[in-house]
Amino acid sequence: MQVSIVVAVRGNTGALGGLVRAFRAQDYPAGDLELVVVDNHPVPVLPPGRYRLGPMPCRVVHETRPGLSRARNAGIRQARGEIVLITDPDARPESDWARRMVAALGATGAYCAGGKVATRFTGGASVDVPADVLQLFVPPTWPRVTTELAAPYWVVGCNLAIRRSPLPQFDTRLGVIGRRHLSCEELEFTVRAQRGGHLVVVVPDAVVHRAIHPADLTTASVQGRALWHGVSVARLLAIHPGADIYDSYRLRDALAPARLRSRTGRRSAVADLARVVGLRAERLRLAVAGLNTHTASAEESAMKEGVFHG
Repeated sequence: MQVSIVVAVRGNTGALGGLVRAFRAQDYPAGDLELVVVDNHPVPVLPPGRYRLGPMPCRVVHETRPGLSRARNAGIRQARGEIVLITDPDARPESDWARRMVAALGATGAYCAGGKVATRFTGGASVDVPADVLQLFVPPTWPRVTTELAAPYWVVGCNLAIRRSPLPQFDTRLGVIGRRHLSCEELEFTVRAQRGGHLVVVVPDAVVHRAIHPADLTTASVQGRALWHGVSVARLLAIHPGADIYDSYRLRDALAPARLRSRTGRRSAVADLARVVGLRAERLRLAVAGLNTHTASAEESAMKEGVFHG
């Protein structure tokens, strides 16, 4: 079975070398793997075309419009494999990653699988990270065996396997867009898949190590990431009203006195509060936008009926 690996690149092309070495170490037949790299820079930095990484074919395609979801969609459209694996340039899959993801889809008949994501601290990044801050990067809980996706589990975009039929597409209103660190594109995809009657599973033995850099853990970076996470959750809930989205961040938890007394507690509270601010601000923005749209539509209808006189 041919498998396509899709990787979107924007600002982190230097990490591709390590990722390619991880692909070469896969115990899946290299001739049955192909790599599709999507250059998502406004001015492309990678030459397009077809290449070979040993027995593994590789293609570089361009998507100059900003957006992680848009770039991944472009890569998926170019993929030829029956299964598409998705990861990031600075992620590092373990050597049995491709084999285990493909096997999980085959054994369960699932449409989509999310593998386990572990932390990989780089460049002296501190490993002393509060759990609520760490949840911005990796889920804290994983099942012991492959299981259907449900709370308290969720999947992460750097470790996904999806069948190519029906053709998967990520919602371009979510996912990182330039400096807007939007997220939840993988959550929206899995909610949509499950609501469409497709099975989604979590695969704990298919592991990808996600890089966490020192710059990711500064106060400003954590606040920004948490704020955009809140915005993303609000958009996700607007796209899928009534969906069971596993997200437990609440203002009263963030401001609990016992939590604020410790240094790590304050760091967690800052992140939680930023999420809540982002969530509520985006809900308000969407409500105002919806009201304006409703008003404009009502006025347009009235004008068509000849009853609107200005």
